[in-house]
Amino acid sequence: MYPGRWWIPVLAVPVLFLLWLSVKLVNLAFGLSLGPRVSGYLVETASALVAVSYAISLFAPFALYHDRGYVSERSEWTPTLLSLFVFVPLLNVPIATLYLVRRRRFVGAP
Repeated sequence: MYPGRWWIPVLAVPVLFLLWLSVKLVNLAFGLSLGPRVSGYLVETASALVAVSYAISLFAPFALYHDRGYVSERSEWTPTLLSLFVFVPLLNVPIATLYLVRRRRFVGAP
C-alpha cells in the first residue's frame, strides 16, 4: 500500500514528544509573564499533543510491523519484534528513535 513510507508514523512519536516538551518548557519559562489566557492555551495545546501522541502510539506498532517487512527485504537487517513495544508510553520515544537511526543506517531513509 505505502511501500517505504511506513516509517512516517514511527517518526511522529519522537516529533510529537519534542513538540510537547517545547510547549511545556515555554509555558514553564514564560507562563507568568504571558498571562493566564496564553498560559491556558499552552496547557490546552500540550494536552492536545498528548492525545495525538497516544493515538499515534497505538498506530505505530502496525506501521512499524509493515516497515519491518520493507526493511528486511531491502537490507541485511531484520528489526526485532521488540521494537513493536513502541506503544508503551515511556518507552515509545527511545524505541522509535533507535529504530529510525538503525533504519537510516541500513536502508538510507528517513
